[in-house]
Amino acid sequence: MEHLLETLTRRHFNSLLAATCAYCAAPAIPLSAAAAPAVPDGKFAHPGMLHSPPDLQRMRDAVAHRKEPTFAGFEVLRKHPLSQASYIGAGTHAEIGRNPTIGAGDFDRDSNAAYQCALMSAITRDLSFAKVAIGLLNAWASTLKQIGGADAVLCATLGGFKLVNAAELVRYTDAGWPVEDAERFGKLLRDVFLPVIDNFAPYANGNWDTAALKMMIASAIYLEDHALFDRALVYYRFGCGDGRISHYIYANGQCQESGRDQQHTQLGLAHMGDCCEMAWHQGLDLYSTLDNRLLLGFEYTARYELGEDVPFMPDLDKTGKYRHTVISPRSPLRPVFEQIYNHYVRRRGLAAPWTQRAAEKLRPEGAAFGADHTGFGTLLYSRATGADKTQVAAGAVPSGLHAGSTDAGIVLSVVPLASGAAATILRSQEGDSTVTVIARDAESTHIDRSAKPGMLYTYRVGSSLPATQRMGLPEFWQRHDPAHLGPANPASFDGAAYHLQAAGTTTPIDHGGACLMLHRAMTAGSTFTARLVPLIASQVVELGLGVLDSSAASLQLALLVSPRAQSERPTWSATVLQAQPNAAPMKVVNTQALAAPVVTWGRIVAPLWLRLSHTASTIHASLSNDGATWTELAEAGLAGEGMRVGMFLNSGMADLTTEVCFDNVGLTP
Repeated sequence: MEHLLETLTRRHFNSLLAATCAYCAAPAIPLSAAAAPAVPDGKFAHPGMLHSPPDLQRMRDAVAHRKEPTFAGFEVLRKHPLSQASYIGAGTHAEIGRNPTIGAGDFDRDSNAAYQCALMSAITRDLSFAKVAIGLLNAWASTLKQIGGADAVLCATLGGFKLVNAAELVRYTDAGWPVEDAERFGKLLRDVFLPVIDNFAPYANGNWDTAALKMMIASAIYLEDHALFDRALVYYRFGCGDGRISHYIYANGQCQESGRDQQHTQLGLAHMGDCCEMAWHQGLDLYSTLDNRLLLGFEYTARYELGEDVPFMPDLDKTGKYRHTVISPRSPLRPVFEQIYNHYVRRRGLAAPWTQRAAEKLRPEGAAFGADHTGFGTLLYSRATGADKTQVAAGAVPSGLHAGSTDAGIVLSVVPLASGAAATILRSQEGDSTVTVIARDAESTHIDRSAKPGMLYTYRVGSSLPATQRMGLPEFWQRHDPAHLGPANPASFDGAAYHLQAAGTTTPIDHGGACLMLHRAMTAGSTFTARLVPLIASQVVELGLGVLDSSAASLQLALLVSPRAQSERPTWSATVLQAQPNAAPMKVVNTQALAAPVVTWGRIVAPLWLRLSHTASTIHASLSNDGATWTELAEAGLAGEGMRVGMFLNSGMADLTTEVCFDNVGLTP
């Protein structure tokens, strides 16, 4: 069933709508009993990122008894220069960045040292190591104010992930870190790190997206933030960018970066492994997503790196920027395989012959390059067969609930519990105060076939956070898809935002274009407003607001947002286009380059408000950064009655869809 879900894209997590009416054929439960509390009952397990209490005890026991191969892995860590109680910090900075580089090397070095010394303290119980880690955490928490540069996401996530894991360890291993210092570090995460990764990195190769994912999951655990945790879990499985698991690892095991180079491929895979390991320690089996797709990617990559041939398909990624026709040359193995081998083979009892060979070849795994990934996997992950299958699953809360509308019904997906326990699905419907049990002992994927067209439903799995989805489109809306650019369900509404999916390369400037459009009637004197959500994978996309003629056959006017040229850092612009007689190309009325805060480093990173206002026989097109202060871009005469207005999209790629999201959509009066 999960293969069906690969055709669905991510819905923004939405907990804004109250649960309301029930499917009356099932027993009703009072809203107060089923829908409360607003957040799950379960607490996060601590320490609960890469290392759980049983993990730490396993390492302590192995070191005390010199048990191999763990002890050899410990010796690699112990002898490393950044694992020393005598370590002196490289020096803190108020601002760090990559491309251009500002203090990033110092930050990565200190982050590695903080993590490695925190590990040494947790394993040996020698608090002199913890003192080093605490000193580094406190120094950066009191100094760092900004992370910048074109590669800010990598700067925030690589060293940042090491730093937050260090904080988790010293906070929950009786290392003597004062509560106020631990809370100040949490503020650093909120104020400095999370804004950089708020929209992941869908505009880049997948190792960026996956790095942002693991940093978001780690931060959510540290901050006890269930909504943030769920948002990352949903993006891992249904996101729009290259970091979504089915976008990064294809059905044959090939990875999005396999044609780029093997070092970045292994890096992206390692980030995904860290996401899964953290989820496991919270009692969730993210590892099994898409029939263990992560293992398939590791097996493909390890097999190729060990000298065997593998199938390769020419590939264009979700950004439209990275095209590869052949697999990249082999390169050295990175120390990333022990974690995956020990989970799938030792915990799960599955076969992973190539991953096993790679792990054995590297054993004992050493440090990563810089702060790229964790390293030291032989120490961290070596375990006995069948060990700790459910040690952290007790009390786990179902998480990452996603709802997607299809012709068959609303498809619900949740990350399964590591214990294998089944879930109870609760549903409520707009307009009532009760909720209903629609399935007991449900699998991780369930189709609500009783959902009625046009109705808005809110779902929970047990005490999970809610997911909301309408079956079909709201009243008054229609879909314009003349070239069948979208998938089977190219437009949907989750109660707060409209999601459009489409392929296509025909620009609206050419005879009105063949674009997907979601539209409704525009009355005289009305104003149509929508906010573009800055989570956009395609960097060759064309999207915006448009006005159709009364027959809904072609665009008469468009407020187009698009990059001017395909490049690593394109210039984005907003252009008003108007239809011409005799099917001539649309005329450019006016164009304006988009600047900060909406666009930085050639990427849309902040919301952009768009507006079309109808006055007499004129349409006024305007832009805003905040929805309050508007700048008129152009006005154009538009005669005729019965016009229709809405949002349009094409991906800029003939055979690949992209998704865009518009919220705050409204027509007034």
